[in-house]
Amino acid sequence: MGGLIANECMKLYNRKLTRILLALVVAFTAGAAVLAKLNTPPIADWRTETIRLAAQYEERLKLTELSPMLRADAHNKLELAEYRLEHHVPPLPGNPWSALLASFGLVEMVMIFAIVMAADMVAGEYASGTMKLLLIRPRSRTEIWFSKYIAVSLFAAVMLVLTVVCGFAVNAVLYGIGNIHAADLFLDGNGQVVRQNVMMQVIKIYGLSMVPVMGYVTLALAVSTILRSSALSVGISLFMMITGNSVTEAAAKLEWLKYLPFANSDISLYIFHLPPRPEMTLGFSLSVLLAYISLLTLASWAVFNKRDMSI
Repeated sequence: MGGLIANECMKLYNRKLTRILLALVVAFTAGAAVLAKLNTPPIADWRTETIRLAAQYEERLKLTELSPMLRADAHNKLELAEYRLEHHVPPLPGNPWSALLASFGLVEMVMIFAIVMAADMVAGEYASGTMKLLLIRPRSRTEIWFSKYIAVSLFAAVMLVLTVVCGFAVNAVLYGIGNIHAADLFLDGNGQVVRQNVMMQVIKIYGLSMVPVMGYVTLALAVSTILRSSALSVGISLFMMITGNSVTEAAAKLEWLKYLPFANSDISLYIFHLPPRPEMTLGFSLSVLLAYISLLTLASWAVFNKRDMSI
């Protein structure tokens, strides 16, 4: 099976689209770092700035139409600001690790690009007529399908690692290498203010984000396998991804929504103590995502094995 995986990886990386997507990962990551630097004015007095921010969060909490998620976010930021002022803890000066943590939204770019590639892994073979050439080989359909799944999963992992490496490199140029032992204020699972190593938080948030990335890769590949349409696979997967934020917000009001994968796809909510529901934990969300990944994998593998492959 190793040869099949290597062959799928070779086909994937030889595509012009792959090189374009990897170049876009580098460009968007570098651009986001530069824009963040340009839009962050220097702070002369951190206490004055923190007092201003605390007052801003208090005003936000007075808004009656504020959603539960935004209210919790404002409350958390207010709590951290008050802790800084009370215990005389200045914010960390500009450093690449804090910048990487702030730019975690770039993971959505990785998800979109991974969806585009996964959507074409099986449907593209049907469209080009090369699926028959794969099936006449002395290989089982299980090996063929899983070699494609593993190849596109590895590509998603490469994009995620490239995002982190490129982001660190550009931010290191902008802020300096920084201290790997630097700690900042965070809220733990119990809502208590604690000091935690920023680098370890970056490793945790980007590392765990591979699970939701794999969720969307699996969804796109499953739709591609079952419907044999790249366009439908991209469309359905992106629609699910876009509506995920709405589902996360709605989960605060409707308990049953917490069992849907889209309400559990934003791992950063647990790093910043913003679970959609009080009883939801990081372990719960990861378990839900892994369960759906397993179900989608089983369904698409079964369809691929049973379907008439005559072309």
